[in-house]
Amino acid sequence: MQATVVRRRLVLLALASAAAAVSAGGCAFESQIVARVTGAGPVVVTESVAPEVTPRRVAGVTRRNGQVVGIDCTTTIVYDVREATGLAVLAQSFLVRLRTRPLPARTPYTFDCAGPLVLELPADATDIAATATPATPLHVLDPLTSVPLAFGRRLRAEPETRLDLIQWRGDLPAGDYRVELSFSLPDARPFRERAVGTASIRCGRARYLQPILPAVTRISQAPAFTIAPSTAETTLVLPRIVGGIGTFRQVTRTLSCRP
Repeated sequence: MQATVVRRRLVLLALASAAAAVSAGGCAFESQIVARVTGAGPVVVTESVAPEVTPRRVAGVTRRNGQVVGIDCTTTIVYDVREATGLAVLAQSFLVRLRTRPLPARTPYTFDCAGPLVLELPADATDIAATATPATPLHVLDPLTSVPLAFGRRLRAEPETRLDLIQWRGDLPAGDYRVELSFSLPDARPFRERAVGTASIRCGRARYLQPILPAVTRISQAPAFTIAPSTAETTLVLPRIVGGIGTFRQVTRTLSCRP
């Protein structure tokens, strides 16, 4: 299977004041996913994206008691839409504002909007690998039954599935890449896949992921894509992230921290 057409931009702008330290970051990509299934048993599945990446993160130490720190993570998806006058482009943006509660002085923190991509795959998926061309392996953490979230919660895999984390390498320079994910299934059958983009959060002694697209607390809340074996390419379109006609939406989430 060949999947995914993506253009992605990660931009980070640091804002600081005596009361707060906040960073803004985001990504933009096309809405289409192109899938192809190859083989009959085992089936080899590949998913490819072509991101334009500028990795950034914000890190520091609070300077006084009561300081609030955070990060703004914006995702923009560009949709092709058909109007009465012909084809048009609709860009929708979803902003997740992440903020801590007031923290003690000298609390270290590191926030990164380009956290791991959490994939939910069939439990019998094997040989998961990811690379960024030119031929640079990406870190894959698998298989997992759950990953840590804020306030001691966990994002858990559904029955008969597994979670895999695909981590962008921070040592790669900014630029254009082609990223490929591959895995195998024992037979050619329809299967469901979910994906959740996250921010990496370190605050004091707390280490966890914060879902940002979608901003969910359960994997079942993320859209599921059913991919059926086929010799022809199948085009899937991501769901609207703002609703039918809107172009911008924002939510706020509270980050946990263990001083």
